[in-house]
Amino acid sequence: MRTARDERLHELTLAYMEKDFLGKKWVWTFLLLMLVGILITVFDSVLFSLLFPAAFLASNLRYQFKKRQILESYIGEELATKQWRFGIIYQVILYTIFVVLMVATMERPFWQMWLSLMLILIPLYAVCEWTFKKLQLRDDPDFVSDQEVYKNV
Repeated sequence: MRTARDERLHELTLAYMEKDFLGKKWVWTFLLLMLVGILITVFDSVLFSLLFPAAFLASNLRYQFKKRQILESYIGEELATKQWRFGIIYQVILYTIFVVLMVATMERPFWQMWLSLMLILIPLYAVCEWTFKKLQLRDDPDFVSDQEVYKNV
């Protein structure tokens, strides 16, 4: 007998496997990397490297829409929409901060650029993820995080 949490984890895992084309199909990821490399070479601008995380954010949106539909049947439309909005907003904020930091540190050596990115983004991501889980656990006792879904895939 499966619990509601196990059932939800199973449905979310199936939805993730169905909607995630960049994570499962290495060909698409390879083609995206080649396209970004060609754009960087042709236009002589490192800013095109920002297309790579943007593509992953866009591919994750398909899963987030499906996740919201699944959660509506468990926790109701209002709470599912609230969770969905919060998750999307914090992902967009993290990506925007990444873009700003990337542009601001582009003139520095590679190791300084990535060190500054990691020193700022990793703690910020941890705080956002902790806040997100705290808010969801308070509203939903059977909350399943995206990390649990990724591990289950």
